[in-house]
Amino acid sequence: MSRTESQVAVPPATDGPSLADWAESAILIEQRRHLSRSALRQRLRNAIFLDDDVELHLDLLLNEVSRRHHISSPTYPFEETALGLSLRPDDDHAPYEFLLWLSVSPRYRDEGRFDEIDMLFDKFVKHALLGYLGPGARAVRFAHPSSDGRPRAFPHAIAWLADLLNLGTGASVPRPRRKDGGVDVVAWRPFRDARSAFAVILCQCTAQRDWVPKAKDIVVGQWTGWIDFGLNPLTALAIPFAVGNTFDRWDEVRRTVNLILDRLRLCELIRPEELDNLEEIRTWAQLERATLGVSPEG
Repeated sequence: MSRTESQVAVPPATDGPSLADWAESAILIEQRRHLSRSALRQRLRNAIFLDDDVELHLDLLLNEVSRRHHISSPTYPFEETALGLSLRPDDDHAPYEFLLWLSVSPRYRDEGRFDEIDMLFDKFVKHALLGYLGPGARAVRFAHPSSDGRPRAFPHAIAWLADLLNLGTGASVPRPRRKDGGVDVVAWRPFRDARSAFAVILCQCTAQRDWVPKAKDIVVGQWTGWIDFGLNPLTALAIPFAVGNTFDRWDEVRRTVNLILDRLRLCELIRPEELDNLEEIRTWAQLERATLGVSPEG
């Protein structure tokens, strides 16, 4: 019986995160328990790299895996072992796999299947924000099209959200055509005294490859005109990509939003057993994985 091979090619970018994504994809798609250092080395050599570069790129790959394991364990399902790169046998890797396919799979982008993942990702982020704010936190999906009980019309949705927050509406009149005002998830941590002055996070969620400009989607001045937060709410940007330590625009983004949630931070915050859409996430990830494999005879 022949083993399915991964259609995810060795990336043209030679950074650790891209290489780690590629190797993780191969293990999952080919249903392997591990890829040895020699197998990884051979695949790199057969791809685009010169022989002199192979060891450097292999080190970049495995160093990134070690970094991810340290940051996101136990949600991160891979580890560097004496064998090379291994898939941990007992972990539920559906949440991580979901984020990985959102990052590397071209299929849902080419086929325009964004609607089927938007709500799944938003709800994933909602649970991560609940984990970030801790016990007593609340969160709703605010994105368009509406869910979580949100009214469809934007002015009514603002009034609904202000009521949930137990805050007054502001002096500005929201325009009906705004849809969601750049906010996909709202999370807050109220106190039992039911008074104002508590943390509120407005979060933009995107799987768009060029995600840096999305940090500007939330215009805080507009939101403080619609809802009386007191001082400004916090802003966040959530993405399914794993951002490496050498990413040169991190400082730019952190000066645009208060909170950046990349794949590793999301995995650090969520508990898979608490995801109310875990089975939907698992089903989508499994189906997407199947589209990314090809028989060697094909």
